[in-house]
Amino acid sequence: MAQVSLDSGGTLQVDDRLYAFVRDEVVEGTGRTADEVFRILGDLVEQFGPRNRELLVMRQETQGRIDDYYREKRSNGWSPSPETADSDAEELEKFMVDIGYLPAAGPVDFRMTTPQLDAEMDQNGPELVTPVTNASMVVGGANARWGSLYDAYFLSDVHPEIDRDTQRPARLRMVVEETNAFLDEHVAAWADGVRFDDVTRYSVARGAGGRYELVAQTRDEREARLQEPDKFIGFNLGGDGQLADFYLTDNGLRVQIQLYEGGAVDSENGQFRDLVVESALTNIIDFEDAVTVVDAEDQVAGLRNYLGVIRGDLQAFGSRGNLKTINSDRTMTDPDGNACTLKGTSLMSVRNVSLHMYTNGVTLNGEEVPERMVGLLLTSLIATSHDKGSSGEDRAERSGPMPVRGPNSSKGFVYQVTPKLCTAEEVAEQMRLFEAIEERLGLASGTILIGIMNEELGMTLQLADALQASQSRTFFINTGFLDRTGSQIRVQMQAGPVDVRDDLTAATYNTSYERHNVDVGIQTGIHKSGKIGKGMQVRNRAMAEMLQVKINHPRTGGNTAWVPAPYPSDLHSMHYHMVDVDEVQQAMEDSPALNIGRNTLLTFPLLDASKVSDADVKESLVMRYVHSMLAYAEPWVNRGIGCSGVANFDRVEEMKDRATERIDSAVLANWRLHEVISQADIERALAKVAEILDEQNASLEGYEPLADTPEKRERLLTSPAIVSVLEVIDEAASSPSAFVEPGLFRNRRAVKSAG
Repeated sequence: MAQVSLDSGGTLQVDDRLYAFVRDEVVEGTGRTADEVFRILGDLVEQFGPRNRELLVMRQETQGRIDDYYREKRSNGWSPSPETADSDAEELEKFMVDIGYLPAAGPVDFRMTTPQLDAEMDQNGPELVTPVTNASMVVGGANARWGSLYDAYFLSDVHPEIDRDTQRPARLRMVVEETNAFLDEHVAAWADGVRFDDVTRYSVARGAGGRYELVAQTRDEREARLQEPDKFIGFNLGGDGQLADFYLTDNGLRVQIQLYEGGAVDSENGQFRDLVVESALTNIIDFEDAVTVVDAEDQVAGLRNYLGVIRGDLQAFGSRGNLKTINSDRTMTDPDGNACTLKGTSLMSVRNVSLHMYTNGVTLNGEEVPERMVGLLLTSLIATSHDKGSSGEDRAERSGPMPVRGPNSSKGFVYQVTPKLCTAEEVAEQMRLFEAIEERLGLASGTILIGIMNEELGMTLQLADALQASQSRTFFINTGFLDRTGSQIRVQMQAGPVDVRDDLTAATYNTSYERHNVDVGIQTGIHKSGKIGKGMQVRNRAMAEMLQVKINHPRTGGNTAWVPAPYPSDLHSMHYHMVDVDEVQQAMEDSPALNIGRNTLLTFPLLDASKVSDADVKESLVMRYVHSMLAYAEPWVNRGIGCSGVANFDRVEEMKDRATERIDSAVLANWRLHEVISQADIERALAKVAEILDEQNASLEGYEPLADTPEKRERLLTSPAIVSVLEVIDEAASSPSAFVEPGLFRNRRAVKSAG
């Protein structure tokens, strides 16, 4: 461990790998030394570390009082019921106010003062979350700003009856017909009833005012122009002087139509050379839910990728052996004949861990320090020191030239997504920490902005107060059903048995939570300078389902919603052409506020006992929840994969991260507490599920079977992945927030040290 002496007389110990990375890579060109950076870190830990621990103690004490509140009620003969749900919630709210956890309810009477942000924050569209430790995904996520709608549609499960291998021409024609219909109906309309299917060739011509106009030539040799000429925003000519591509805009999103030679479309099926949509406008580079960062080695791997993507020189090989590099910006000629640049990559924010995570990679006087403070300081330093864009110069020690691109944030902001905060005071403390980092790094006040993950019950209840505490720094508020439900179950763990998992989306607490997030965002004006976000599409290959369901996110006022990969992002972008979110939000602004009551947010989702009265049904539910946990924990613990698409119990691929582990463990812990199930039921399910998982992963490279021999089956409950599942369930009932990290981290570290 490197030793750094602080002015206070304390000593900061830094893992040699982290110290060397900062010394050799991060501080290059900054005029700083590694010791200076770590002295700043040490000062921050000395200043803010004690309060960080106090806030964690407050979480524990508050949850303990709520647990005692329910235990006392039950000891006095109370039990939850549908008939008393409203009054029970009102009593809980009163208790939370009485103990000082909540302020008395009041109106939302302020507006956000967040400054004008980067242009992407004014656009409505999809958002990716990218695991920072996977360099290929980081490059792909950055480049997902633009994507082929043809490819996404062709490779999706839309019209599965038309097989893409054996019926390729028919599937291509289906893609062309459906995307042309989408363009006609939602992007741009031609005069005189002409449709995109009617056009064989495109060109540009100077109009009466000298501006370029887009001209379409139909099969019967008519010429057509757009009904709304302003939707044509630019073009490029090919080497033959004919139109090579053109750009349209709709609802703030651009669409590029690439043409064949001479400005033509394919004569056989009418397809363009490609149909490219502006897709993932923003991309969260994730150090939290999507990764397995358990030590300094992992943290350095993530920080190195973050440095590379901010600098623009990150390269990685994809799954097919192709070298992936960061895209250059796009160029075009606008209708006035001027050269224009369109950004080629997503606007990248970064998500560091929350208050409860501590790291052994840095210690102060022998005590672990908050991992969040390490991550915040280093990612903010990287973002403000290395986000300069590039102009095609040679890469340092790498092959090929750099991209030609502007900076990630043209305005110099650092977008810090902040998860799992529980109170307005926790948000206020982050604002003080941001200010201290800015001061010590010599940054302008307000450089570091916060994206608030509204994924804890406490944050939902205190959302307006939290926004007031971060009034000039908030760039988004985002919901997440899985984490939020895990939080709700833990807070009300002692109330009674919770409903089955798949019915919780329709529960009063959840529908109220989603509406409340948008309502508070609209009332405070978040959407004027930032975004109101919605959660992830879990079934990451169910794109036909996503096209039907995820349109509800913009329809209900979401500026953005999360998607698990670039292709789903391309498809989800269609929804923001179909729905003008600005109009939706304006209608909400013009209408009376919903003012969702706390009682609906606190309504306990009680289990109807008849749902689990059949023993076989109950066993099947337990196996599904256990399978979900183990299918996630096995790659996490054994192989260091923090976010993965894995087959669920029904062999349908789902995207899993810590949030899926949290909701399943919370349900199982709750049912065990209220004797719906027993510990033996959980262990029997694990034994059966281990064999199912072995079968599902039999051909997966790197998978080590869990139960393929009598010896393994005998020792199954000592297997690290299995142990992590059991520990996470135990801690869902005993820890203050049902966070899953302790069980996962202990066992991942054990596997790494044994390997």
